[in-house]
This record gives sequence, C-alpha cells and structure tokens, in this order.
Amino acid sequence: MMLILGLECTGKKSSVALLRDEALIAISSLQSEFGSPTQKLVTTVQTLCRENKVVWSDIELMTITQGPGSFTGLRVGITFAKTFAYATGCPLKAVSTFVATAQGLPLSYKQVEVIEDLRKGQVAWQRFEVQNETWIPSGPLIAEELDVWKNHDHSDVIHAGLGIPRLIRQLPDQIWPADWKLTPEEDWSPDAATVARCGRLRFLEEGSDAPFQLQPLYIRRSAAEEKAQAK
Repeated sequence: MMLILGLECTGKKSSVALLRDEALIAISSLQSEFGSPTQKLVTTVQTLCRENKVVWSDIELMTITQGPGSFTGLRVGITFAKTFAYATGCPLKAVSTFVATAQGLPLSYKQVEVIEDLRKGQVAWQRFEVQNETWIPSGPLIAEELDVWKNHDHSDVIHAGLGIPRLIRQLPDQIWPADWKLTPEEDWSPDAATVARCGRLRFLEEGSDAPFQLQPLYIRRSAAEEKAQAK
C-alpha cells in the first residue's frame, strides 16, 4: 500500500494529510489566527509525520493542488513540494484545484460548476459530471469576462468554489440569483485528503510530474507581476 502525503495550500481547507492508498491516517489544518496558513507548512508536515511515526523517506507519493487559487499559497506550497520531491526522490503529482474541489462533492449533485473569481471583471470556471461513480470534466477550464459568464445557463448545475463570495459582490445588487444552486460553503474548496486521493489516481494513470517543470496554474498574473509589467 502506498504512503501518500497530500498538501492543499489554496483555500480555507489548507491542510496536510497522510494516507495509505485511499485510507486516511491523519490530517492537520494549516489555518492559523496569525498570518498565512503557509507560514506553518513545514512545521505542520514535520509534526504530522512525527506523530504518526513516519520519516520523510517513507513517503512514496507527494500530491499537491496546482491552482487556480491563492497566489501566495500556490507559490509556497509548490516550492515546498518540488524541494521535498527533489531532496527525497519521492514522486510528485499535482492536481487542478477545480478537479480536487469536484472530487470532494457528493455524486448526487450529478453536475457541478467550479468557479474562481479572477478579479478585474473576469472569472474562471469548469463543469464536471458524474460518470462511472466519479466526477469527470465535461469541458475545459475557461477564463472569460464576468458579463459573458453571467449570461450562460446556470439553472442545470450546482456551483462550488472559493471565488463565490467575491463574485457575488460583482453581481447586480450583490445578490446570487435564486435559481443558481450553491453547494454548502464547506464544500467550496478541497482538503488535503481529497487532494491525495485525486493525486494517487492521476499518478497511477499518468505517472509523476517532473518536479522542476511543475508550475502553479495562476490563470492570471499576480498584482506584483502586473505592476512590474506596467513599468
């Protein structure tokens, strides 16, 4: 059975988890009252492994969300994962945050749209449907103008994603349309255990990612990059 370290640094469920194949051993939150969740990433991984009598060389697969999501969380998380994989020789597999979000949802929803606010009047979204008892993308990840996205038919899907609160502030009267269904807020982002399970399946199907070729999936440039480009 494969010992897996899962890592999620992009949302409210930022966490690290240890699994044996699909079975959860332990999970620890990265959320903190003080500072960014990623500030305690290394110490949380160390503590989780120590408490479960795992040394880093025991880990057989590292999995991580690639984005879209928090710029800082993605940079710190992926840098740690790449360094860990290089130093230990552990295979690394990244998964889309949208894919991991969908995989954490009940299959009874049938069809879901995961969304992220890209700010400046843009939104990223992707739809998923249930096939063979799992969530499968029914189309590509799309980034487009908010006004274009609003005009799509949203009545036949349920929505999830950490971008929902920011999108609501850009909608008419800052109200989410009554006929657009929403998942519960606790389902708007994945945790590290879901990331580990998704990453394991992708690793078995595709093999590992080359650590130093892996890049965060930002969709848009960060504010710092946009300022630098404007100079």
